[in-house]
Amino acid sequence: MEKKGSLDVVGIGLRAGGDVCVSAKAYIEQADTVLIVVPDSFSKNWLATLNSNVQDLTNLYQQGKSRAKTYHEMTQKIVDEVKSGQKVCAVFYGHPGVFVNASHQAIKSLKSEGFRAQMLPGISAEDWLFSDLNIDPGTHGCMSIEATQFLLYERPHDIYAYTILWQIGLIGDHTLALSKTNQYHQGLTLLKSKLLRDFPLDHELIIYEASTLSIISPRIERLSLNELTDVKLTAASTLVIPPISDAPFNLEILAALNLSKDDIKEPLKIDE
Repeated sequence: MEKKGSLDVVGIGLRAGGDVCVSAKAYIEQADTVLIVVPDSFSKNWLATLNSNVQDLTNLYQQGKSRAKTYHEMTQKIVDEVKSGQKVCAVFYGHPGVFVNASHQAIKSLKSEGFRAQMLPGISAEDWLFSDLNIDPGTHGCMSIEATQFLLYERPHDIYAYTILWQIGLIGDHTLALSKTNQYHQGLTLLKSKLLRDFPLDHELIIYEASTLSIISPRIERLSLNELTDVKLTAASTLVIPPISDAPFNLEILAALNLSKDDIKEPLKIDE
């Protein structure tokens, strides 16, 4: 039997008021308590027009404080409110399940104790990236991974697919602590060396930052791999590495299927 309190986790997308879906807005309006983690005052003010009982969890972030500790505190606050019998809506910007720890942990904890808890999808930075850069991940494929994970671990890298490295402005930082100083330069140097195993110095890269307001254009900065260590980055920066070329055919598989290269529809070119 489900207990009285409940949790609905929603995402409002990147552009408050514009990206939010109808069902997410309804959960916000109908909640007893709305707990929010959004980065800008416009979003906070807009959410306050939908529900008068809004609590901002963003202030749990502090310079020098481990993000792991912050995520734990957010999770605990969400869980406590639900256990008190409240119908809670936890609101995150972007997609509430992408690079969000507290949403997953709170749902897992509450479900294990018999509470109703669910997550609704939201429009993420990746969704805007595909639109703004005119990329179809179904054409060449896509590897999407946090930048420091890509750097620290030896794992297969498909150079024939798009590679999206999130949080490139924090590359090399494994401390989960917010810092006032940018310490990504050494990480970029190491990343450049790693990419040079497979890509030429003049291979084009893209620095992308999604726009959070319709009146502001996204950052789309194209540069060569050789220029990677000179680029200025922020916490919102993402690095996109286009494929080096179309992938080569597996001739053994083609033969087994009694096919030739001419029988296969070529993937669309990158610039199309």
